[in-house]
Amino acid sequence: MDITSIIQEYGAYYERSSQNLSRLKTLLLQGAVTTGLMTPIKTDDTIYRLGNSSITSLLQGFQKGWTPRGSVKIIPNEIRLRHMKFDFEETPDDLEASWLGFLASPDHNRKDWPFVKWLMEVHLVPKLKQELELNAYGKGVYSAPTPGTANDPGDVMDGLKTLLQAGLDSDGTTQGVINHISGVGALDKATVFDQIETFVDGISSVYQTQAMDVCVPYEFARAYMRDKRSQGFYDLPSDRYITNGIDFTPQQVVGLPSLAGETFIFATPKSNMFHATKKAANKTNFKVEELKRQVFIMSDWYEGIGFGINEAVFTTLEPTSEPDPDPDPNPET
Repeated sequence: MDITSIIQEYGAYYERSSQNLSRLKTLLLQGAVTTGLMTPIKTDDTIYRLGNSSITSLLQGFQKGWTPRGSVKIIPNEIRLRHMKFDFEETPDDLEASWLGFLASPDHNRKDWPFVKWLMEVHLVPKLKQELELNAYGKGVYSAPTPGTANDPGDVMDGLKTLLQAGLDSDGTTQGVINHISGVGALDKATVFDQIETFVDGISSVYQTQAMDVCVPYEFARAYMRDKRSQGFYDLPSDRYITNGIDFTPQQVVGLPSLAGETFIFATPKSNMFHATKKAANKTNFKVEELKRQVFIMSDWYEGIGFGINEAVFTTLEPTSEPDPDPDPNPET
């Protein structure tokens, strides 16, 4: 705990006056937004397994003879839940001889001091939510931790960008292929209105009629509204009448803090985007231990995100490699 500035400014002693929790101010932290757009799944599994089934064409003109047509294909699809945790330790005795002494207590049990409750509610819970949103849910790339070394928040799980890229580059055998919509380009605040309309026009006709969140980095959702206003068709008494709806469609634009700094779009029905958790209550229900005069706070849980059917996902993110447009039906062995 670094309270050096407090001691330098207010002295190395506690003098009870009018200081209290209301005088401890904290910067706003980003809450979890991305998972609110997903279908929640509670599970005891660490891999949530799904099967994607499809059927080929059936319809044909009538004839008396038996001419069977069509076949069913089922491929695997899974959402991997990653085990994540936090370990935090502190020595609250440092507070007693300072202006912050009101967070201490005469109780021998340091884990019961007001400081510990304040720490969990004001800092630990909000900080975990922020790091999941800004580092993991959108741009996370899973990396197994090195024994004895704490890894970074962006390493704890695969985020949306990683999952979209994997689906774009899939060969369709172990998971479906995510749809790439071309002709949109990297998002630009000056043209985002037209880019989003072009994106929606590129969605397959079946899904164009389905309500979907068209997800973009948060800054482009605001730019979309401004660009929409600038088109001149919305001369209304107040900006509040300019909604995030995409004209003449059941879709709407949603900005995600988790994709800040990116320039791509993606969309899929909420029923197709999952947030799977195991021991989810542990994200806010912490274990507190005390050894001698130190306090230890910890928790661990599992979570992962993913798509139920990749073929129902649409994005402007570019594939890393183009598939062979005309594969050889009889390759040499």
